[in-house]
Amino acid sequence: MEQFYFMRGRRMRGIRLNSLNVSHFRGINDAVRFDFSSPLTVVYAPNGTGKTTMCEAAEWLLTGQVERLKEGSGFDALVLNPKFPSQNDAVTSAAANLYIDGAQQFIRRAVNGSQSSAAFGADEGAAAILRPNELLALLAPVAAADEAHALTAINLRQRWLKGTRFLSSEALAALVDTDEETIERRTQVFADLLGIRHLLDAERQCEKYIVEISRRLRNLTNMTESKSAEVADLEIALGPDETAGDSRSSSSRFEADTAANLFAPEDIQWFVEQPNLDDQLASLTALHRRHKHLFDARSHAAKHVEAKWSIRNSLEVAVSDGINLETALAQSLAQIELDGRQAATTLTDFSSRRESTYLLAQELAEAQDQLSHLSATVVATLLDGGFVDDLSLSLIELSHKYPENQWTPNARQQRRRELKTLELSSSRSAYETKHLKELDVEVDAARTDAPSREELERLQRQAAEAISNAKATANLLDAVASPVARLQAAARDLLGHDHGVEMGKCPLCSHDWEGVENLRSAIDATLSAAPDLVVAARAGVAAAEDAAKLAQIQLGAALQKQKNLERLEKERSDLQLANAVRLRELERLGVVKGATEVEFKSLAWRLDVADAIATLLSARDGISPTVFGSEFRMPTSGVRVADLHQHLEAVFEARNRVLQLELAELAKSIEAASNNRDELRAKYAALQQSLKECRSVLEQKSAELASLQSAWQQASPDIDWSNAELDKLMSELSKEGVRLTLIEGHIEAARAAWAAESRRSRLLELQQATQLLVDEARVMRGRLDAANRARAVFYEAYTTISRQKVQDLSRVVNPLFARMHANRVFDRINLGADSDFLHWLADAGGQQLDPGKDFSQGQRQDLALALFLARARSLGGTFFLDEPIVHLDDLNRVGLLDILRATVLESSNTLNLVITTSSRVLARHLIEKFSGVDLVETPNGRQPPLRILELDGNGRSGIRLSTVYPMEGMSVAAS
Repeated sequence: MEQFYFMRGRRMRGIRLNSLNVSHFRGINDAVRFDFSSPLTVVYAPNGTGKTTMCEAAEWLLTGQVERLKEGSGFDALVLNPKFPSQNDAVTSAAANLYIDGAQQFIRRAVNGSQSSAAFGADEGAAAILRPNELLALLAPVAAADEAHALTAINLRQRWLKGTRFLSSEALAALVDTDEETIERRTQVFADLLGIRHLLDAERQCEKYIVEISRRLRNLTNMTESKSAEVADLEIALGPDETAGDSRSSSSRFEADTAANLFAPEDIQWFVEQPNLDDQLASLTALHRRHKHLFDARSHAAKHVEAKWSIRNSLEVAVSDGINLETALAQSLAQIELDGRQAATTLTDFSSRRESTYLLAQELAEAQDQLSHLSATVVATLLDGGFVDDLSLSLIELSHKYPENQWTPNARQQRRRELKTLELSSSRSAYETKHLKELDVEVDAARTDAPSREELERLQRQAAEAISNAKATANLLDAVASPVARLQAAARDLLGHDHGVEMGKCPLCSHDWEGVENLRSAIDATLSAAPDLVVAARAGVAAAEDAAKLAQIQLGAALQKQKNLERLEKERSDLQLANAVRLRELERLGVVKGATEVEFKSLAWRLDVADAIATLLSARDGISPTVFGSEFRMPTSGVRVADLHQHLEAVFEARNRVLQLELAELAKSIEAASNNRDELRAKYAALQQSLKECRSVLEQKSAELASLQSAWQQASPDIDWSNAELDKLMSELSKEGVRLTLIEGHIEAARAAWAAESRRSRLLELQQATQLLVDEARVMRGRLDAANRARAVFYEAYTTISRQKVQDLSRVVNPLFARMHANRVFDRINLGADSDFLHWLADAGGQQLDPGKDFSQGQRQDLALALFLARARSLGGTFFLDEPIVHLDDLNRVGLLDILRATVLESSNTLNLVITTSSRVLARHLIEKFSGVDLVETPNGRQPPLRILELDGNGRSGIRLSTVYPMEGMSVAAS
């Protein structure tokens, strides 16, 4: 048992991370370096940025797994690969520079397939690959004994590192929860936190062993009781004499041999080959049952034959007569069916012919109505158009007289539009002729009044010269008027000049003028003469502009006359062109020049007559030749148009009479064929019923005869039936029944004798097996007692050590909780009862309160943080707290910050806390709290006491890290 107390003699190692490099790990799809050199590092980021991913990377680096991502007992490293890698060939890895017991070390872990490989050494260059247990033994030597199995040691050390170095929200809640559902989880969290998880696991293993041994012991007890009951039953069944060993095996053997001798020699060949009597009895029983089954079947069949033997001959005669009658009826039915099909074919043919004739009659009536209407249309069109004389012409002559009927309908419609257009144009011809003469007169007058080309060019030159002269005169006016105006302004300024001294001494006034009065006289003369020059220049400009306007007016009038001449000439040319086009159209359409409106209407009526003729001829040609048949002729074209209607009525009436006669004859034929078909159907139904009845009787008689024959073959196979054979069969079956009865008696006697001997053998076997079970149960009870004693020892060791460690923690937890819990309600935190010392209780004015039920969320968080920080101060090294601060008010925040500040100042060289948060307010208050603290001592030299790292981005766009505090250069300034 000494190995479970090894912790007392071994020193825990503080693992302090100085920096952490995470590359392509889950949501961190690039390489990010975290600086943990300060005693307190706060990683601030919004949710979903990578705070938990960083903690999981550190957990994987130290333990080789991420407990939250495990499935079952194994861990697949493929889940660590990022979903959105920044490089296709990127390797998921994590590395850290750390201090173990003050010595600087380096560790790196990388994903290799579904596993991971780890390297450890003094620096990156000296790092060597280590097996999982070797690395965990360096990081957590106190978590398992050196003699422990490798797999057990790995599991213990992984859980110890996870439980003591990483605090999640779930573990934070488990530290103070007291409900039954989470009591097991709370026990495990405390065991990890206190470093005694191996004792708890040992106790759990003992419990499992006890459960398994108890289950096996129960099974052995049940089996022993079952076999003992069977032994008692066998002893009662055998009685004292048989139990003592009186054997009856010779009697059973004799009965078995007697039964075997009653069978045929070929049936008992296997009897000699059986190794023991039990097998021989089983074989005899099977053989007897087989013979008995065959005997029962033959006996039943023989009794059936004997009962029906008197009607055997009548059945044979009835079956023979039925077969002959069935053949005759089937032949008659087939003939009637053939005649019926022929009658149906004839009826269908007559019906089809009547339908075709009826359709011809309908087509004939439609054709008559159509041709009668169209012929009337032709006559009406001739009368409306005034072509009465054309009624005496035949249809063919009329077609020749009006050749337009050969045109297409579109061509005739186009001719109508052309005639209408020409008619409208011809109606304006008189007016256009008169207007054309007037235009000739106007053109001559305009040509006389219009200027010649030379005159027009001269006027254009004069206008250009006048405009140019006006512009030059205006430019001259500007050149004269502008200086004069400026001189006048200067002179007026000079006249108002006040010297302020004696005028005679003024250099300006006395220069060349010999006095001021002479100067002023000259200025007045100049001011008087200057406007006359300007007025003369302006008069010249006005004259030049008037001359230019006159020249432009003359030029405009000449151009207007020229334009009027061109307009009149164009109008006359257009009228002449229209007149020429009209003459060509008259000639093309065959219309005389000067045709009247009546003549144009006559031409239009010709087109209407052509339409009527074309429609009539098209309808006549569209009539199917079958409508009239070979005996009748189609309406001919040689009939006069006036007699066309009477001719059509005569032709169609004659053809219609023929069709009606055909329809009457076909109706009579259909009726006769229908009657013949119905008679055949009636005969067919009667014969079919007779055949059905015949087959039913034949089937019944044949079944009876077949059943009788089958029974005879079963009772006496391959033998023709006769009265003698029947008597012989019944005698043979009687003898066989007696023989089988004797065999069954001998077998039952042998089985009864053998059963007693078998029960004695079974009794001996059961007694021996029961004794073995009793011995094995005694051994298992000894193991169970030993396991219970071991569990008690482990529980006592776990309870003793954990109570001592919890008591040590409570001395630190109370001051931490009191300072952190600013709104003081509770006086102190106490342990629970001896049997449940992990059940923390709060003392408030003599009242005992349960943190799991009576604390608020913030109070529960304060107590859990106090527990974890107390344990962290005792262990030393780096501790990761993932979102541990959720329920904080302003006062609690101040208390927590004071505790963190005090912890950093007291344990900066041994303790390092990494806290993740999404609260910007907490980060700002930490900066305010630590802004006045100087550099502190760390294994990496003097460092700022607080470092705040901010993460930005996400797993898709990339993670970016920046140092918010201290700013660059602050640490140098502080030093």
